[in-house]
Amino acid sequence: MNTFFEKLFFSVFLISAVTFFDILIRFKRPLILKFLFLLITSIVGYVSLVHSFDLNSTKYILHIIICKALLVSAFLNVFSNLYFLKYRIHVILLTISLTTFTIIAFYYGSLFNPEYINSLRGQTLVIVKSASLQLPLYLSVIRVLLIFSFISTFIFFLYKIINKFGLNNIYFDKIKIWTSVIFIIMIFVVLLYVPFNFLKLDEVSYSISFFIYIGIILTILYRPNFLNKSSLKISFGDNFSRNIDLIINDLDFINNFFTNFYFTNPDASLENFAKVLNVGSNDLYKFVYYKYNMTFSDLVNKHRVEYFVDIIHNPKFENFTIDALAKEVGFSSRQHLYKPFKKFHGGNPSDLIDTILT
Repeated sequence: MNTFFEKLFFSVFLISAVTFFDILIRFKRPLILKFLFLLITSIVGYVSLVHSFDLNSTKYILHIIICKALLVSAFLNVFSNLYFLKYRIHVILLTISLTTFTIIAFYYGSLFNPEYINSLRGQTLVIVKSASLQLPLYLSVIRVLLIFSFISTFIFFLYKIINKFGLNNIYFDKIKIWTSVIFIIMIFVVLLYVPFNFLKLDEVSYSISFFIYIGIILTILYRPNFLNKSSLKISFGDNFSRNIDLIINDLDFINNFFTNFYFTNPDASLENFAKVLNVGSNDLYKFVYYKYNMTFSDLVNKHRVEYFVDIIHNPKFENFTIDALAKEVGFSSRQHLYKPFKKFHGGNPSDLIDTILT
């Protein structure tokens, strides 16, 4: 690599460092998304630093190849956490499988065909088929399955997100352009699977890598500002339709849930309350998340805790135990009260009661 490219990659490393601390300081939640952005930024920074010093030993090539496998997988994890939470386990398993296979294939190649490994120079992933690397049948089958799973997941996400673009959606409107850019970047990230060595031009392969890395870092650095402080899961984007309040009447919800103290029902659940309102559970879920910025379960627990705090001030409940008070507000036992109490009030119930009695 010539000095020009070394300087370019070092500049990417510096921007990656700035982006890393920007995410660390400004990005609040969800934590899993923060972790993924930090991981992507760290990978790009590390690989760029290795390229800037032109380190081509087998050790560093292995590092780069593993980083590229993690980078591709991290982008899939970003999209599953932003838009498709129910597919998160699938993507995590795909990540583990891809990374594991990359390591196994690398060591298999270095053991039986070191010339092939030496030719990589960190410019590709060993998951890519090569005539000079003959894997045993079982590894070849796994490779085909991994490639198929990855590409099909990518295409599925692309299809679903394109469908979202047509929605009359409050939060998705704020992220459409950024989503488009990051998906284009992701398409180029897939190029990391392409063995650039066939180009026979180091300048071309390093140029492709540079533009991919700088694109990734700048896209993350200039992410929508509301992502930094919003606990909302964009995966629920199609649930934030501006017309959702027309499906469920506010007064009906308030009367049944609050006035009639539905949240104190031990059997309170999204499905049961949907039957009370005579609506679909999916419509109710959308309504609650849109109106109250939380899940139905959290809404129930939040108001159980608030009701608990109210009744302990009532002389009528003065001689009630914590277990009895917990059951009075809808929890099945005092043990089920503690976690929601800490989440929505802070501390623990016994300390609050002691403060009131003293």
